[in-house]
Amino acid sequence: MSVNETDSLASPVAEQGSSPADTTPAQFSPDAILTQVSAEKCSYPIMPGIVGALLGSIPGILAWIILGQVGFIAGICGWLMIRGAIFGYTKLAGGIDRRGKIISTIVALLMPIVSEYLGFAVTLYRNFHASYGITISDAISSVPLYFSEPDVIQSMLFSLVIGYVLIAVGNIRNNPKQKIAEKSQLPRL
Repeated sequence: MSVNETDSLASPVAEQGSSPADTTPAQFSPDAILTQVSAEKCSYPIMPGIVGALLGSIPGILAWIILGQVGFIAGICGWLMIRGAIFGYTKLAGGIDRRGKIISTIVALLMPIVSEYLGFAVTLYRNFHASYGITISDAISSVPLYFSEPDVIQSMLFSLVIGYVLIAVGNIRNNPKQKIAEKSQLPRL
């Protein structure tokens, strides 16, 4: 049976419906299975994935802010951001592909900047709440005013550089043979 004959048999069967009595060998031919798999292979939606990545990175942001208030910068925060972003993307998009992993990583790599900004707002709130009655929204809105100070910018850039280095070190795979083994496995049908 040629490929054209298989396709001509598969299309009327697909139009009839899928009851057990309608199953023919043409439905299970390699070409029919391949066309069905390629039709099912689609990319996952991006917008729900981005929202999921943003929501998933929140634990890392909170950890960064809390540890920053104590005076530490930890790579575990960046690890939480990346893993949380990938998890959130997967949950809201319904799955993840290579594009989703790249988008999740980009979102997670932008979150230390957000964390530093919010951490600085928390510091302003803690320092000026009792004496000036500053609210959290006042602290968040006044952060850009303090960025005109060179010491503040240097401190923030130093924290970000250390944070990104720790993120990179924390997300390097420990076992490179594991990655090779994952690539060598054939997909299962």
